[in-house]
Amino acid sequence: MARSRKDDRGGSKRVPMGRALGHPKMCRKGETNMRAWRTVAVTAVLAIALGVVPGLAADKGEQEVRGLVPKIVQAWETMDIGKVDPYYATDAAFAFFDIAPLKYANWAEYRTGVQKRFFEPNRSLKFTVKDDVRVHRRGRLAWATFTFGADVVSKQGASSHLDGRWTLVLERRKSGWVVVHEHVSVPLGGS
Repeated sequence: MARSRKDDRGGSKRVPMGRALGHPKMCRKGETNMRAWRTVAVTAVLAIALGVVPGLAADKGEQEVRGLVPKIVQAWETMDIGKVDPYYATDAAFAFFDIAPLKYANWAEYRTGVQKRFFEPNRSLKFTVKDDVRVHRRGRLAWATFTFGADVVSKQGASSHLDGRWTLVLERRKSGWVVVHEHVSVPLGGS
């Protein structure tokens, strides 16, 4: 097949398709340039592979974090800070925001504060994670957001319920995913 091109005099001349497409070798009628087709095929396969493989890796990382969310929540329900510890980074400069107080400056403060404010005065803590869990990952960082209901029973037997929101920011380290920032809050005026 040939295409028309303008020649130097302004007229058009017929140019074989292979040359019109910029191929260094012209294709003869009924013949294919196997090297060109192989190059195109290899390029297409590489483009697909490079586009698909990172997508699968992202899915795997997101699935790992999605699988951690219920484990982290269940660890908090035990009211045993030793079972919560493995999921959290102990770096000195990582702040955590819980329902009270305004801020914990690091994990050491957080674990002590939670023990005093939530574990010591209560007999049980039960979370119900709603169906709105969202997980996003960018490289070695990921974040999960969800809303929850919490049923708390004090040591005196008084029951209370609150609805809240929870955000976990995680970092992939040699040991796996760990929480490097957390924000737990309740809507102003309750649920």
